[in-house]
Amino acid sequence: MKTNKCVYMAFLLITTLVLFACPSLAFEDDEKPLIDPNIDLDSTFARSPSTSEYNKDVLNKQSKELVEYAGACGEMMGGEKCNDEVMSEILQNKPTSRYCCMKMMIYGEECHMVVRNLLFETYYYKPFASNGRPRIPKVWNRCSAEVGGF
Repeated sequence: MKTNKCVYMAFLLITTLVLFACPSLAFEDDEKPLIDPNIDLDSTFARSPSTSEYNKDVLNKQSKELVEYAGACGEMMGGEKCNDEVMSEILQNKPTSRYCCMKMMIYGEECHMVVRNLLFETYYYKPFASNGRPRIPKVWNRCSAEVGGF
């Protein structure tokens, strides 16, 4: 019995020392895709009545001006095609096309941030919000560097 206790204590001590010596072993890689890049997002986020109700409730809690602004921004920045590309880059590390990056640059960072943050409030994207939101400015910075001054 005493031997098992000693072995357990030794194992605990070694594990603790290894994690202190190599803290990177205790954390996940920050640049891994949040969703497998080989999965089609449309099939992953199949629509259902309960999700529609949830999204309506989320939008009703926002100011009417913010929702209208985000909708206008989303349309001006390339509509559904570019929105899907940008969200795929945020969630799956699939690069956004030059065309969609240019659309983002034309309408500005505020427009980009408002649309993405509002999307992360919706039912489909809410589970990925804590890891996805920090990637929003990274996509902006990458597109800005790629497109530059057009």
